[in-house]
Amino acid sequence: MSLYFDNEKLFDAEGHLTDEGLYALKDGTLDDLGALEAAEHLTFCDYCLLRYTKMIDNAPECLQQPMRDLIPQVQNLMRLRSFRIMTNRYVSTAAAVALAFLLWNVTTFGITGSTGVPVARPTPTEPQPSFRQRVNSVVGGFYESLNNTFKNFTLTAESGLEQLKTEPIGGGTAKGE
Repeated sequence: MSLYFDNEKLFDAEGHLTDEGLYALKDGTLDDLGALEAAEHLTFCDYCLLRYTKMIDNAPECLQQPMRDLIPQVQNLMRLRSFRIMTNRYVSTAAAVALAFLLWNVTTFGITGSTGVPVARPTPTEPQPSFRQRVNSVVGGFYESLNNTFKNFTLTAESGLEQLKTEPIGGGTAKGE
C-alpha cells in the first residue's frame, strides 16, 4: 500500500479538487507532482481556495500553528545577507580608494615608462602637463607593456612550435630509415 494519495482522485469531473484531495494536501500525503498540481490549481481557482482555507480554519488550534519557529532561522539569514551586502560595499569602496591612490601617486610623484626608469619631472620653469596628459601617459604605458607581454608570449610560442617541427617525433629516428 502506498503512503501517498492517488493523483487520479485529486480532481473531480468539473476540474475542482476533491475533498479527499484537499485533505491529502493538508495532511501532506500528496507526492511531489500531486502537491504541485494542487498548489497550481489553488492559485487560480477561488472556489477550491475558499474550501481549503475553511478546512484549515476548522482544524484544531494545534494544527494551525507552525511545526517549528522560523523566526531565528530567518533572522540569521537576514544577518548573513546584510553582512555580505556591507562587506561587498566596503570592498568596492576600498578598491576604488586604492585605485585613486595609485593613480594619484603615479601622476604626482613621477611616471615610470615601459623601461621602468622614472620619467623626469618637469622643472618649475616648464609648463606642468595636465592631468589628462598624465593619465594618457599612464594608460599608454600600460598598453605598451601589455603589447610587449603579448609579443613575448607570441615569440615564445613560435619558437616552441619551431622546436617541435625540427625535432623528430619520439626523440629518435625510425628503424627502417
